[in-house]
Amino acid sequence: MKYLIRSVKYFFYFSVITAAIILILVMTGAVEGDIEQIFDGGYSALWKIAMFFALVAAVYPKVGFITRETATEQEWGQIRGQVISFFKERRYILEKETDDTLVFRYGSFSGRLLKMCEDRITVTYTEGSIITEGLRKDVMRISSGLEHRFSPDGEQVQ
Repeated sequence: MKYLIRSVKYFFYFSVITAAIILILVMTGAVEGDIEQIFDGGYSALWKIAMFFALVAAVYPKVGFITRETATEQEWGQIRGQVISFFKERRYILEKETDDTLVFRYGSFSGRLLKMCEDRITVTYTEGSIITEGLRKDVMRISSGLEHRFSPDGEQVQ
């Protein structure tokens, strides 16, 4: 269900961005305001564009969101506070916490809006590793930072 919601959300996101770009082009006089002049084929081209957006939106959640594992030799009790402070340094706030899972959201409203409220990062501790789930770019950045913070030999890198 989450995948379907993300796909629909991205379809509308692409549509709104395209409409805003066309509106800016019309308002600045770069193109005429007639749909027949803007697109080759006029109104029939809108269906082709919508189908393209639907295809991209159907695939994007699969490639845009990942799960990444970061090795650690330390116990969760030892590193939990350091993980929270690591996220706090990157302007994330703790949204929810269970025994071995932390869920963070981006602290800035404008940042959340730019990410279409898909800014949730889930950190789960398993024996010997930290699993990070969320938006690909953010997960790569965060897991890389956690790898540097917790070196494999168990010493914290500052």
